[in-house]
Amino acid sequence: MPSADIIIVNAKILTMDRERPRAEALAIAGNRLLAVGSKDEISGLKAKHTRVIDARGKSVLPGFIESHMHLFMGAVELDSLMVSGLEGIDTLTKVVRDYAETRPHDRIIVANGASYMAIRPSGAITRHDLDRILPDRPLMLACFDHHTVWANTPALTAAGLLHGKELPPGNEIVMGPDGLATGELKEPAAHEAVFRMTPTQGREGLGLATGEDPVPPATAAQRRTDMATLKRGLDYCASLGITSIHNMDGNFYQLELLDALRRDGDLICRVQVPWHQKNYFPLERVDEAIEMRRRYNDDMLYSGRVKIFMDGVLESMTALMLDDYPNHPGERGQPLFTPAEFNELATCADRHGLQISVHAIGDGAVRRTLDGYQAARQANGQRDSRHRIEHIEVIDPGDIKRFKELGVTASMQPIVGLGVPGIPLEPCRERIGRKLPFAYGWQTLREAGAHMSFSSDWPISPLDPLLGMQSAMTQVPLEPDCPPQRQGLMDTIAAFTSDGAYTEFAEHKKGRLKQGLLADVVVLDGDIEATPAEQISAIKPKLTICDGRITFERNA
Repeated sequence: MPSADIIIVNAKILTMDRERPRAEALAIAGNRLLAVGSKDEISGLKAKHTRVIDARGKSVLPGFIESHMHLFMGAVELDSLMVSGLEGIDTLTKVVRDYAETRPHDRIIVANGASYMAIRPSGAITRHDLDRILPDRPLMLACFDHHTVWANTPALTAAGLLHGKELPPGNEIVMGPDGLATGELKEPAAHEAVFRMTPTQGREGLGLATGEDPVPPATAAQRRTDMATLKRGLDYCASLGITSIHNMDGNFYQLELLDALRRDGDLICRVQVPWHQKNYFPLERVDEAIEMRRRYNDDMLYSGRVKIFMDGVLESMTALMLDDYPNHPGERGQPLFTPAEFNELATCADRHGLQISVHAIGDGAVRRTLDGYQAARQANGQRDSRHRIEHIEVIDPGDIKRFKELGVTASMQPIVGLGVPGIPLEPCRERIGRKLPFAYGWQTLREAGAHMSFSSDWPISPLDPLLGMQSAMTQVPLEPDCPPQRQGLMDTIAAFTSDGAYTEFAEHKKGRLKQGLLADVVVLDGDIEATPAEQISAIKPKLTICDGRITFERNA
């Protein structure tokens, strides 16, 4: 047996391998796990060049797999004004104006992370409010969920939106009784013109908003700027113990940037980038997903998945529901695909062996997606497709068992949801109404046999997987008739490691600490098993290893 490049000793290793769930040491050679076992089993693999890492009795886990996030967008926001948790027009005015003074050359001032009730309890934010905050420069206030943006009058005027604009279904420029835009812009097609005024000209959002590459193509200087931004985002991911990323927006541009980072030795996380099929694309554009898979298909940078939006979000009532929203007769949200359109699309992608992941928040969207997956199976025959549904914030009881029956992965974000500490109850609680017992059903779906994977949806929510674990393990039912959704420790760790690997067909490569698998490891500074659930987010990664390389190390 060859000698080790890295050995980790004195560790409480949770391998997530059923055959050998615990160990006290491991060895790495190249980009593979050379051995996992006892101290004595590993000690003989040390050579002169071997680096020995003392875990000091703390937990060692497989590298975290972040199964749903937006890398480029999150990386851009690391350097932007965040107004999360701020409320009241006076507070926002001071923060925004102070920030605007530091950005005298920006065409538009961007504030991210706002809540729907940042200015008033009614949740109605208008351009007039933002005009008060910053009257003489374009200002954009982006909601934390990134589905709604509010813009002041100068921003709407400069973007050509003040008098409205025709948009694809499911997107809306809210118009006022005076015939002018109120300032509320729902969904990407409504606010993409505003994002084009930002320093990055919205390139970070194209994979989500349009699925297209920049037009005109990015200049060499812009590409360098965007690569530096992505590198900063990857460094941040590594600092949180993340070794694999399932990106949820995509275009060839992002793949090209990431590939360039790889050539420079700066791709320090494994990244999967999907093809984003918009509802206004012709069906034959699915062929571009096949081309993505052909060009990028190795263990560090890969495609092979199609991302689709079925609906919006609960807060803005763009999530597709089976019944009317409470107190809003006739309003059920607007689907982005008809049943026939989605069935055809799912059947086409499935026929090409592509995995599908669909954003579906409302119970109507979840059902329509499951129906499409069933139609694909009936047309193409049963196969191990592992199609996914993302979010599943509300589900009809009749659809719960269908996840197991159809082999569909429930890709959920335990850091997002009612009952999660720090998450405001309104307006989601009012939107869900009597369906509250069927909302954010992590444990309900798990007990029904659904395969699960957990994630953050960063930058919608904080990226830290340990904070996500804490949220999963501390959820509190909101009503007596709401079934408990709190997760156990080992299920939660699996959902961020081995189950995430299964979700991307990589369970035989990673997600566990087992001899021969890829060397993706995180060393923590605490004992996760001995830490109360309410304190797990206080644990931090001490060391991250991806593909056998140390990608993050904290010396303090």
